[in-house]
Amino acid sequence: MPNRNDASHPLHRLMPMAVLALALSLALSACASPRPAADMASSAEPAAAAGQPASEPATPTQPTPMPAAPTCNAEAAKSAIGKTADAATVERARTAAGGHTVRVLKPGQIITKEYMDGRVNVHVDEKNVIVDVGCG
Repeated sequence: MPNRNDASHPLHRLMPMAVLALALSLALSACASPRPAADMASSAEPAAAAGQPASEPATPTQPTPMPAAPTCNAEAAKSAIGKTADAATVERARTAAGGHTVRVLKPGQIITKEYMDGRVNVHVDEKNVIVDVGCG
């Protein structure tokens, strides 16, 4: 009579595969996305099914327009070139260029390279004199 604990028994060979299949199906179901709202029943449907009058559906509102992107006009701030980059001069350059932020860039300074339309870049030399004004 064969022993039920025998490793050659067909059930012992199928068990690891069954466990793996179960684990994979559970893992995949955890990654499933929720149903979109369009696929779900609306709140008016249960009321109509219960014999109650359905309420008026909500009217969709118009999306809020995006605010205008900040702009920067470096040409308007070029009058700062040749002046010492003190706080007042740098602020006047920002205001003249129409920027929302300003940064002073020194020679050899490590800077970020992302472009920001409303940012004014004031470039100075070793003596803190403005040599250029740009945007970004």
